[in-house]
Amino acid sequence: MKHIRPILGLVFFFVLYLWNFPIVFESNELLGRFDWDLYTFHVEFLRKSFLDFGSFPLWNPYYGAGFPVWENPSSKLGSFTHLLTILFPSLIALKFSFVLYFVLAAGFNYHSFQLYNKSSRLITILFVCFFQFSGYFFQKFYAGHMNQIQGLFLPAFIFYFLYTIQNKSKWIVFLVISIAYILLSEGAIYTITQITFLLFFLSGWEIYHSTNPKETFIRFLKIVILVLIVLSFKWIPMFLFVHHVGRYFVPDLFPLSISDLYPIFFGTSQHPLLSQSLSQMQYRYWEYGNYLGQIPFYLIPLLFFTKRRYYFVLGLLGITIWIMLGKTSVFSPAGLLEQLPIYSQERVYPRWSLSVVFLYGWSLVMCFDTILEMIRPKFKSYVSISLLLLLFLHTLDVRKMNTKYLNEIFILQPPSESIHNEESYPITISSIPDYGSDSRMLQALRANVSINDIYENLTFYFSNETIDSRNYHGEFFLSPSLQSVKPTNWKPDSFTFGPLPKGQILVINQKFHPGFTVTNTENKTCSWNGYLAVPIQTHSESLKIEYSLLNSFRLYNANKESQNCSVLFPRFFESI
Repeated sequence: MKHIRPILGLVFFFVLYLWNFPIVFESNELLGRFDWDLYTFHVEFLRKSFLDFGSFPLWNPYYGAGFPVWENPSSKLGSFTHLLTILFPSLIALKFSFVLYFVLAAGFNYHSFQLYNKSSRLITILFVCFFQFSGYFFQKFYAGHMNQIQGLFLPAFIFYFLYTIQNKSKWIVFLVISIAYILLSEGAIYTITQITFLLFFLSGWEIYHSTNPKETFIRFLKIVILVLIVLSFKWIPMFLFVHHVGRYFVPDLFPLSISDLYPIFFGTSQHPLLSQSLSQMQYRYWEYGNYLGQIPFYLIPLLFFTKRRYYFVLGLLGITIWIMLGKTSVFSPAGLLEQLPIYSQERVYPRWSLSVVFLYGWSLVMCFDTILEMIRPKFKSYVSISLLLLLFLHTLDVRKMNTKYLNEIFILQPPSESIHNEESYPITISSIPDYGSDSRMLQALRANVSINDIYENLTFYFSNETIDSRNYHGEFFLSPSLQSVKPTNWKPDSFTFGPLPKGQILVINQKFHPGFTVTNTENKTCSWNGYLAVPIQTHSESLKIEYSLLNSFRLYNANKESQNCSVLFPRFFESI
C-alpha cells in the first residue's frame, strides 16, 4: 500500500488539472487551429492503411507529392500512438496517448529520481508534480504539439542514464533503451537534442566525481554504444533522411531579454503578448506560458540552501536559460550550438524552457530536502502537510493561467468539403479550405485526395501537377503519348499495372524516391523531371512498383543526377 499512495497522489493532481478543460475530450472531431491537424493526419493515415488496405505501408501519397513514413520523425510509425489508432479513432488515440505517457512518465520519473538522488517520497512527489504539472506540457497539448509531449520522459532518461554509469544494472539499461525508443518513435527531436546537451555536461560531472573515473567513462561509452546499436533500425534511417533531405525552419530572429523570463515562467498570467486574441498573435509567442507559477518564484531564495553537490546543476540551469534567450550576442551559446548539425535544426529557442523547468525543479526540491534534514522529526509531518498544501495551490494557479483561451484554440466543426474522388487512389488537387493554421491535411486524407500544401519543413518537397492544371495528364500516364492509365491494384506504397506498351515511360504523379523498385520485371524506376517513372524497356503482362525501406538507403549513396532517367537509360531516350 505504501507504494500505491504516491501514485494515487499523482492521479489526484492530474484529475485536478484536467478538470478545467473538458472541451478537449468531449468530441471525436475536435480539431485545433494549430498542429492538431498535422499529427491527427499522420496517425489517421496509419489507421487508414491498416483498416482499409490491411497493410503496413511505408509511403504516404496524400501530402506534398508523397513522402516516406518510417524515416519521417513526424509520422509516429511504430509508436504507442500508432498502436492505439488501430483500436480508437485517431484523435482519441492522440489524446489517450497523452494521458498514457503522462502516467507512464510519472512512474518512471518517480522511480528514477529516488534511485539517483536517494531522496524521500515527499521530495520525489514534489519534483514530479513541479515538472509534470508545469504549463509547458499543457500548453503544448493545447496547441497540438504532440511531438513535444514526450519531454515528460526527460528526467527519467537522464536520471536512469546517470545511475547506470555509476552502477551496473541491466534492468535500468533496458529502461533507458525503452524511453529512447519512445522518443524516437514519436518524433521527439527537440527532447532528444536537449537530453544530449544535458547528458554531455551531467555525465562529464558524474565521471569527474566518480571514485573510479576510468571505469565510469568506459561504462558511459558502453551504454551510449548499446543504445545506438539497439535502436539503429530507427535512428539511422531517420538521421540519414533528415540530414540528406534537409530541414527548413523559419529562424527565430527575435532574442528574448532578461525581463521576459518572469512572465514566461512565473507570471500571474501568460506572456504579455498572450493578452490579445490568439488569432492575432505570431506563432512564436505560443511557445510562452505560465510554466512554473507564482509559488516557485517566491521560493527562489531557497536556492541558497542548495547542497554543494548540486552547484553544478545550478550552473547548468544558468547556461540553459542563456540558450533559451537566443542569439543575444556573437558569443551566446545559441550561436555556438547552431554550428553543430543536430542543433542547427532547432526552431524556437524558447523550447529550451523544457530543460529550464527540469533543472529548476530539480534544484528547488533538493533545497527542500536540505531544509527537511534540519527540522526535528516531530515537526516534519507538519512541514510535509504544508508542502502538499502549497503544491495544491500551485497546481490550481498554473492550471487557471494556462486554460484561458481554449475556446479560441479548438474548432469543433471543420468546414464541409465538396470534393469527391471516385477513384481508389488519391487525385492531386492544389488545396482545400482552411479552418486554422495549416489545417487542410486531415480533410484531404478523408476525401481521398492528395494536396500540394507542405508543412513538413522538408526542403525536398516537390509540387506535382494538380487536376485543374493544363499539364495534368492523370495520376498515372504514359510519355510521350500522354495516355492516361489506371492501376489494376493500388495501395499507398505499391502500384500494379496490366500490360503496358514497350517504348513508353510510365509516369506517376508522385515525387521520385529510390525506395520504389519494380519487383516483377527487368524494368527499373528513375526520376523523370522529378516524377517517379519507369521506362518500359521490356514487354510484360504485369508491372508492380513497390516501396521498400531497404532500397530507400540508395537515396544516400547516389546523387540526384545519377538517378535521372536520361542518365540511367540513355539508349532508351535516344530511341523515343
